[in-house]
Amino acid sequence: MSINSVLVSPNMSLLSTMREQLEDMQRQLSTGQKAATYGTLGPGRTQSITFRSKISEINGYLQNTDVLNMRISLLDKAMGRLEDIPSEASAAIDPNTYNIDSTGTTTGQKGAKIALNEVIGLLNSEADGRYLMSGKTTDTKPVVGMNEMLYGTGSKYGLQKVVAERYTADLGTGKLGRLNLDNPVATPDTVTITRQGTPPSAEFGYKIASASASTTDTTHIAVTPTTGLDSAGDTVNTAYGVQFGANLQAGDSVSLELENPDGTKSTVKLTATLTSPPGEGQFTIAQDTSTTPPTVDVNATAANFKTRLEDSLKIEAKTTFHAASMMRASETFFETASGGKPQRVDVLDPTDNSQLATATGLRDGTDTDTVDWYVGYNATIDPADSATSPRNDVTARVDTNITVGYGVRANEAAYTEMVRSLAVMTVAEFDPKAGTLGDPNATTDAERQQNLKVEKARYSALASRVDGVLAFADGSQKPTDIHTEIAVSGNVAKSAAERQTNSKTTLQVMLDGVEGINKEELTAQILTLQTRMEASYTTSMMLNNLSLLNYMK
Repeated sequence: MSINSVLVSPNMSLLSTMREQLEDMQRQLSTGQKAATYGTLGPGRTQSITFRSKISEINGYLQNTDVLNMRISLLDKAMGRLEDIPSEASAAIDPNTYNIDSTGTTTGQKGAKIALNEVIGLLNSEADGRYLMSGKTTDTKPVVGMNEMLYGTGSKYGLQKVVAERYTADLGTGKLGRLNLDNPVATPDTVTITRQGTPPSAEFGYKIASASASTTDTTHIAVTPTTGLDSAGDTVNTAYGVQFGANLQAGDSVSLELENPDGTKSTVKLTATLTSPPGEGQFTIAQDTSTTPPTVDVNATAANFKTRLEDSLKIEAKTTFHAASMMRASETFFETASGGKPQRVDVLDPTDNSQLATATGLRDGTDTDTVDWYVGYNATIDPADSATSPRNDVTARVDTNITVGYGVRANEAAYTEMVRSLAVMTVAEFDPKAGTLGDPNATTDAERQQNLKVEKARYSALASRVDGVLAFADGSQKPTDIHTEIAVSGNVAKSAAERQTNSKTTLQVMLDGVEGINKEELTAQILTLQTRMEASYTTSMMLNNLSLLNYMK
């Protein structure tokens, strides 16, 4: 064996090892990683796997939060606008301002229609093909178009027809709000006010809350109630008798407190007067002039009272009562939360007014005969069970133990109230010819003015009710309530994201400590290794040129 082979082989092996070390160090310097595989990472491999797993989990939460923030941002904008619309619409729907154009549309109705169209658009807000206010069914547009909602489509009734049939049902057969007035032959000094039906309907027409006289002296006026059961089985006032006595005098009065279909109260008060014809809110005391001094003709007075009461009820039926009927119809049509359906009068033939006038209750509309204005997710909501809350229709996990709910349904109470009030105002009908020479229902100026007064009174009654709903003053859910809940969810997600980001930063530092390198140290090590390798190469070259002759020299 040659001398140089004996001496060079170990040195070459050392050079090969150093070259491998240099290549690994250069890889580390370029990748920033200590090892190319977990197997070569040594004892730090377990920590590396743990840290990477946790960072991956955090990245998933942060991605969820990013998507959630985007959707909540869009919800925030839509909900902010939904909070502003009620006050703006209410300002346009002024009960004291009756301006009507030639088509029969008032200024208030124009404002309501514009607002309704915007509300529907906001309730149908979407993001990336997902509807934000449709509950779990994010692929379903929650609210039907305005025209379909108001006027129906094909054989399906919209709000306008449902309101009209309800009003016919509320009026009853005599068109006095299901009240019958009678002046019996057997008791000609008495007028009876009786609710129609046996039993009277618990749903339609007036309910007689009370009746009273201004005096307790029954020789002036005696008011006698009759009670019974209504169609719901509740004990109610079914009739009142008003008997006039010989001592009746001017200034005595009778007050009839009536409950309208929407639950509001109206009072019809008639005061006795000796004047003939009587003024508004009065009835004439008939006198028997065959006696000296003249005495009260109680029978004729009762007839006068009946006539004037009927006149007053007719006006009420066209004004306040009509507005109340419309509001109740809109309520039963739009309140469909928790799986409900729009309701309408329960009759075999809704085009038969005689059936409507004697109907006793409501029925659910079907998919073939009534428009369902909200078609999104509509499962039952139990206030005692938070799991059924609309917020939990759509959720996102933003931390290990934190799930944020941000679901919204367009038929939640606050939005339903907004839609129904604007919708009922939009479909109301007013006569543009009332008070003009073209009024077909009047022949004298007095009649024309009376008809205009009725139109104004009905508009005012309806506008006042709509404004009341839009004020959300009865303690019911407000648009701000829903917005606040969504905002809270957004804040929870934001706080979780901040914690996750901080945790990720800490974990990344720890992971870098396990997997990463110190560039300064590594660079110094590379330079040292290169120096050693250069020395080894020089030595190897010298040994490679060595021979026995040279060695012996």
